[in-house]
Amino acid sequence: MRKLFIVVFVLLCSVFGSAAAAAPEVPTNIFQWVQSSARTDYYFNAQQICFARDSAGHVDTNRLLVPVLKIYDDLMKHDVISKRRWNGKSLEKFGDLVGTAEYLEFDIKEQTVRIKQVDYIDSTFTTIEENKPNQVINLKDLAAKSLDAKFYNAILDYGMRHQVRLAERANSKISAEFKAKLKEAQDEYIANH
Repeated sequence: MRKLFIVVFVLLCSVFGSAAAAAPEVPTNIFQWVQSSARTDYYFNAQQICFARDSAGHVDTNRLLVPVLKIYDDLMKHDVISKRRWNGKSLEKFGDLVGTAEYLEFDIKEQTVRIKQVDYIDSTFTTIEENKPNQVINLKDLAAKSLDAKFYNAILDYGMRHQVRLAERANSKISAEFKAKLKEAQDEYIANH
């Protein structure tokens, strides 16, 4: 009986060890890790986060655009696949599911975040399925300790600490006057937080 237990233990360790090794490596030069829950790791794209531009091409420092990445553990992957199966949705390519890539737009003044697009992704970070929920979340309605609130607030904090850089990403030809105002607002935020 003891031999059987040892063999089963070794087999389980090798199976779970290889599953953990199969998880994709998130490029840390692109994505910044924010937090991990029991089932998901949360990242945002620090190279592409930027302020939006209005129709005239002017930087809108009230709207922050950011791609995010959520990497699932095996239980979360199984949960997504089970729900799709239950709802009669296609499972094609979902055998290599690793998580989602989401595209968010923050309205800083209104304290909302719009989930513009959610893509299920595979281990090569290629889209398996694209969804456009266009869902708006009021940040004031989230519990302070919720994972989403912590994630969104970390992104906003990063944006406020890097206002000049994010404005230059949106429009490389911003005026020196506008840049000076942003630098002042950025420095004030950093001093108070």
